[in-house]
Amino acid sequence: MGIYSNGKIFGLRIYNFNDDFSNTLFEEKYDEIMSHEQMREAYLFYNQINDKNNISFQIYTECSSTLDPYNKENFMEWYPISLNNFLEKFYV
Repeated sequence: MGIYSNGKIFGLRIYNFNDDFSNTLFEEKYDEIMSHEQMREAYLFYNQINDKNNISFQIYTECSSTLDPYNKENFMEWYPISLNNFLEKFYV
């Protein structure tokens, strides 16, 4: 049971935590699936961050939930991804 992403990326958020508060460093979301150029720009932003410790990532993606008994309603949500997934998807 849970919430599942279909893997289509409509946006990206890069953030870190300072004193238990989140600090958004980069956030973009689009009405359409991100292009390779948009992904590349996000990667270049990440690459310029000096202190990459404690950096977290979320993609804005279409999700479905097992809590919907008919599994009909998809919705958009920020969904966490790992550094490895970020590098795999955004290093284009």
